[in-house]
Amino acid sequence: MTVEIEGLLQTDAVDALNTDMGATSSITQNSVNDHVHRSTGHKASKVITLGADETTASENIFQVTGTVQIIKLYAIITDASTLVNCTGAFFELDAGGAQTEITNNDGVLSGMAVGTFMVKNGLATETMAVANNATAVLTEQALDKRVYQSCVITQMLSTATYIRFTYTTTDSPIDAQITVYCEFLPVSDGTSTLVAV
Repeated sequence: MTVEIEGLLQTDAVDALNTDMGATSSITQNSVNDHVHRSTGHKASKVITLGADETTASENIFQVTGTVQIIKLYAIITDASTLVNCTGAFFELDAGGAQTEITNNDGVLSGMAVGTFMVKNGLATETMAVANNATAVLTEQALDKRVYQSCVITQMLSTATYIRFTYTTTDSPIDAQITVYCEFLPVSDGTSTLVAV
């Protein structure tokens, strides 16, 4: 049954609330949408394939425009056909060939199974947490910190800036897939965003 609410049909009101605003849409300041936008953020994801052949390789995941606050950066192994020798795994920024680490460059994914969880849960000098699901794993932070470590990323002026995943393998070649997720907030509405590439 559809009811009329002050000139709007109930189904129309639900459709309006479910409209995708996007990461850069114009939102009225201090509106309900503005508060939701600033408190929960946006979510982007991308499946990347690890296929390097006895070398170090990088995969661009997200492109950053302007300045964004990263609330959560995490990944799940979704295919591990050949993931025996995979070391030096980490997230980093790449801007015109200049790199900045987001997590330390010493993550180990060797032998990890489908469903293994990875997360940035510390400063850039710390290794990302890897929860190998061969057993039940508890991932937490000390001193009442949250499991997800947030950060702010600013695009290099007039330069394409990417969040990417870098790893080293001695397999010839490696064969695996990782789904990477990023929850973020644009710092300036309309001028900053993050998209999968």
